[in-house]
Amino acid sequence: MRNLSVPYWLIAALIAFFFVNLGGYLLFDHDEGAFSEATRGMFERGDFITTYLNDRVRFDKPILIYWLQAASISVFGTDVWAFRLPSALAGFGWSLAIFFFTRRYINQPTAIAAALIAAAALGINMIAHVATADALLNVILASTLLCMYHYSVTPSNKLLFVIYALMALGVLTKGPVAVAIPLMVSAIFFLWSGMKDAFIKAIFFIPGWVLFLLIAAPWYILEYMAQGQAFIDGFILKHNVNRFNNAMEGHDGGPLFYIVLLPFILAPFGALLVRIVPSLKTALGKNGNTNSNTDSTPDLLNRFLWIWFLVVLVLFSIASTKLPHYILYGVTPLVILMARYRDWLKNRWLTIIFPSLFFALMVAFPLLIPTIIDGLTNPIEIAAAERAAEYINQDFAIIAAVAWLLSLALMLWKRISPWFSLILVGVVQTLFVWFIFVPAISEAQQRPVWDAAQFAKQLGEPIITQSIDMPSFNVYFDKWTERRGLEIGEVGYAREDRLRKIPHYDILFQSGPIVIVRRISEEQAQLLEKQTQLQEKQTQLPKQTEQIDSND
Repeated sequence: MRNLSVPYWLIAALIAFFFVNLGGYLLFDHDEGAFSEATRGMFERGDFITTYLNDRVRFDKPILIYWLQAASISVFGTDVWAFRLPSALAGFGWSLAIFFFTRRYINQPTAIAAALIAAAALGINMIAHVATADALLNVILASTLLCMYHYSVTPSNKLLFVIYALMALGVLTKGPVAVAIPLMVSAIFFLWSGMKDAFIKAIFFIPGWVLFLLIAAPWYILEYMAQGQAFIDGFILKHNVNRFNNAMEGHDGGPLFYIVLLPFILAPFGALLVRIVPSLKTALGKNGNTNSNTDSTPDLLNRFLWIWFLVVLVLFSIASTKLPHYILYGVTPLVILMARYRDWLKNRWLTIIFPSLFFALMVAFPLLIPTIIDGLTNPIEIAAAERAAEYINQDFAIIAAVAWLLSLALMLWKRISPWFSLILVGVVQTLFVWFIFVPAISEAQQRPVWDAAQFAKQLGEPIITQSIDMPSFNVYFDKWTERRGLEIGEVGYAREDRLRKIPHYDILFQSGPIVIVRRISEEQAQLLEKQTQLQEKQTQLPKQTEQIDSND
């Protein structure tokens, strides 16, 4: 039990980081809206094997995150924070896994530093605040690889069972990547470090594979029985093979995409990231000695951590589809290395650079919005950017500037070490992101959808989705909506720019580019047009009278 103890203040700090304002902003489309609606729809349909968006099967991800979200909303209801709760718990567990591992193989002060760095790092903290599968996958993937290193030090069949169970849960969360990354990392590490026999035993541990299949296979079998070849084409080929071979949905980037992105993913710890690079040389050498940090004898822990990061970096740098959160699969080793070598950071001016870039961008954000709008073509995005100007304004810039000045004061405070000043800056960054920045973006992008859903609920009629993909509407409406053309008299949820597909309609509600319309007949449309013209004339008449009076 002693090994499982964690300082109470650290638990409180981690909870604060991962649960701060979890319900203080609306669901973001498309990812959060899609995951949340697919989970909500399971209850409406009574089907907990296949997930749907509206009336279409959703093959994007396996089932585990949906089951966890379903458990959460069955207890807490369909408030937005309940959909995000599994992700926040995963982030909390992720930091604890780093803490326990680092304490075992380094020491407790380093373990505390590692857990705090993980909780404060922008990318980790953000992925734990959204209702998707990624935080869950990361805690499973990190735990799998940390256990693999533990197996290299103290091999045991019990540990192999844990590793295979974790990989199975990962496959139920996101698919083959949960096996591919651990196998690649462990193969390079074990074979390079002269532990071929241990690796072969682990790979051919038949009881482990049996346990893996018992956990992972049932859902895949049931889903194939329900959907047949469509499941193979949709999940295996489209969302796994094609994501690697082709840049899906325009998510591409150059070979240096993740290198450039890393300081922002790990903000505000960019300076620590730069300082750990020399530790790479401690991973090299032919003779293993876990207690040595000399250039001639490798540090096996550092070797494992660097292999882990570099495998992820190389793998996703050559993949065609590049999404920022993919590199999170490889940040756990960087967090541990940053904690281990935190005292290497001596230069406070280096410490200042990366947080200043972040807050300077936030201060300048109101000035960037017109440029952003000029580069957009999607009406939804243009409307969201225009609404953003209402929230990301002068007050926003002033708050960002105050946060920047406070961060500078913390980083220049000589009574605290440079690395710990970054932890405190992480607190400032977290508060700014979740109480200022994200709520502003949420209001600009998602408020029209919420408003439309509230109107639809009051209307009390079935709603038909019209050429729009913002599934958070269904979550707020609390009903799935069929996708098809409108018949006369039916009500539709649509985008203003796509109403031309409806021959005749009456706009019942509009918020930004989001509309609720009723399809009407040609006769009704003509009558409505006449009424509109009459109202315009009645409006213009007083103005004309006033103009005549003023001329007299």
